[in-house]
Order: sequence, then structure tokens, then C-alpha cells
Amino acid sequence: MQMSLSIKKPITFFVTAILCSLFADVAHSKSILKDVRINQSDDETRLVIDLTEKVKYKLFTLNRPDRIVIDLYQTDLAKGLKTKIKKSGLVNEIRIARNNATRVRMVIETSEILFYQLSAIPKNKNPNHRLVIDLKKAFEGSKKLAASSVNRKKFIVAIDPGHGGKDPGAQGSQVIEKNLVLKISKKLKKLIDNEKTMSAFLIRDNDSFPCPGNRSNCRQQESLSERLNRAKKGGADLLISIHADAFSDSSVRGATLYALSDSRKIRRGSDYKVMYRPKTNNNIRFKSTSTNKSLSRISSGDLDTQDQSIEIGKHILKEMKKDVRIRKKTPREAEFAVLKSTSVASVLIETSYLSNKDDEKFLINPRNQDKIAEAIVRGLKSYSASTRKELGKR
Repeated sequence: MQMSLSIKKPITFFVTAILCSLFADVAHSKSILKDVRINQSDDETRLVIDLTEKVKYKLFTLNRPDRIVIDLYQTDLAKGLKTKIKKSGLVNEIRIARNNATRVRMVIETSEILFYQLSAIPKNKNPNHRLVIDLKKAFEGSKKLAASSVNRKKFIVAIDPGHGGKDPGAQGSQVIEKNLVLKISKKLKKLIDNEKTMSAFLIRDNDSFPCPGNRSNCRQQESLSERLNRAKKGGADLLISIHADAFSDSSVRGATLYALSDSRKIRRGSDYKVMYRPKTNNNIRFKSTSTNKSLSRISSGDLDTQDQSIEIGKHILKEMKKDVRIRKKTPREAEFAVLKSTSVASVLIETSYLSNKDDEKFLINPRNQDKIAEAIVRGLKSYSASTRKELGKR
């Protein structure tokens, strides 16, 4: 018995020593939140969170109001740290508080639902461990489209005849895609310009391949980016890209419309994510601060909306199917470059298949080209009326 007691004492002392050492490590491993810095531009805002040490953290987003929440574990607040930061860029307010004995919670209230990404930058020449949160506008194109379609300002449409110049596009037996879509696009522009509330411009108005700086030649990707840039520079509320399709199976026929949901406009492989938004059947509404505004005076900042490229696509297809054979009755989602802008809403219309003899015969008839253009304009007007009605409910 004596020998047993003599062994227990050193074991007890050893265990106690280990526990003390662990608690000491935990205490010393605490990081201190030193500062929160904000850099901003028109469409993007960056938050830099300065910490003395690397920390475990958890990030999640909430809605109504829209906010990003970050929990920092084993973290203390530096003395004199501002715990409330006022509006800056896309951030309405930041609130910082101790959530429990070892956790600090930072609530970042944003001006709207945004794209966000978080990256951790370890210590190097900079003495701080940094968490960097980049924010950028997500649904600007949708909000602009909805607002411009119902207020007194001109609704501006950029029309992009696909391909051009060195790029002929699809080859039919009687027509080349680049020439066909230019004819349809010119007819569409004329019809839109005849509407009192609309105007249009062409991304190309001749057999040219759009390139930056009006160069005569460039790579395909450069040309696709230039088409979007011209739409933005022209102040377009909507970009309509006109094409004609082709397929190895000549029996395939009918028009197809493509549009991307806003959440899919993040570049593939990007670390950006979209903030949480509750599921709802109503994807367009006034912000709570804008409910007394007249529909003739609303701006994009008055609206909380998304996926309007798809919505206007539905209206265009509904009108097109009255005069044109439709292959797909609802907009399809595909990551075409001209559809991926978050600042300009856009649709791409494959008017039919040049690889099908009946479709080609339909497309080369000038009266049918008129029917396609007329249906698109009716779709634009239908979308505008529907949006006005939805917002008018309030």
C-alpha cells in the first residue's frame, strides 16, 4: 500500500503540470483584434481585419437586414478599438462585441445582397495576421433593368449581332450566320427606336469583328469582352445577343433563348460566393425605405431584385412562340461570356437552326425576320408591364 501511494503522488503532479501547461498555451494563444480597415470604390469594398495571431473563425450570412457575421474564436479586443463603424462603401455599419468569454462576433451590415470572398493572409513583413473580406455588387444589372423598364427614362437596349468579320458563325446552305443576324438586329433596332419609351444601338452595324480600340483583329475572348464593354459604355439596360444555331443532327430545329441567373454570374473557379437570400416566389420588390416612391421616379437603388435576365427572357419567349418554332419553352442557362456581366442584364437568342433546311428557309424570309424582331419588342413591353404591376402591389 505504501508503495502504491508513493507512485500516485508523482503521477498526480505530472498530470496537473500538463493541464496547467495546456491552459497556459490556450491563454497565450489568444489573438487580439487590433483594427478593422475599409477601402472602397464605386462597386467594391474591402475590409481588412488585423489580428495579432492566426485564429479559428466562422463566417455566415443573414438576410433582412443583409449582413455578414464572423465569429473569431480565442480572441480579445484591443483597448481603444472602435466597436461600431459607420457606413463606408457597400457597408452600412459594422458592430463588434464579445459574444462569450472566448469569442468575438463581428456583424457587417451591408447595403444589399452582395458577392463576397474571404482570404487569410499570414504574418510576413506585416506584423499582423489579416482576414480580408472583399465585397462587390451582385445584382446591379437586374435592378437597373427592372427600374429602367418602368420609369420615365428611356429603356436602352444594346443589340449584339453575333460573330462578324473573320468569324462567320454557323454555315447554312443559303446563308451565313453573321450576315443573317445583322439583318435581324437592324430590324430589331428600328422597331425599338419607334417605341417612345425605348431606344437601341448596335454593337456592330457592319461586317466587322468587334475588337478593343477598334482594332481590325483580336482574339475571340477579347471580342466577347469588347461587346460587353460597348454595351456598358452605351448605358444599356439590357444586352440582346442575336445568333443562329447549327447542329450535326439536321432534324433538330427551333429557337432557344439563354439567360443566366444572377448567382451563376460568378466566374468559374472564383472564390466569391453570394450572400444568403431567403427563397421566395417574388424576386422583385421595393426596399423598405423606397415604398412611397412613384414608379416613374424609381432608381436601381430603390429595388431589391434578382434574376431579371431570366424574367425578361420568359416574356420574350412567350411572344416568340406565337410566330416562331421554339425548341425550349423556358430560358436555358449556359455560361456564355456575353451573359456573365453582373452590371448589365442580358439574353442570347438562337433564332433557329441553319443546319435544318426548314428553319433556314424560315430565317431567310424577310417577313419572318420581321416577326422575330416584333416578338422580341412585344416581350420587352410585356416584361415592363408585368414589372410595373408587381411593384405596384407594394
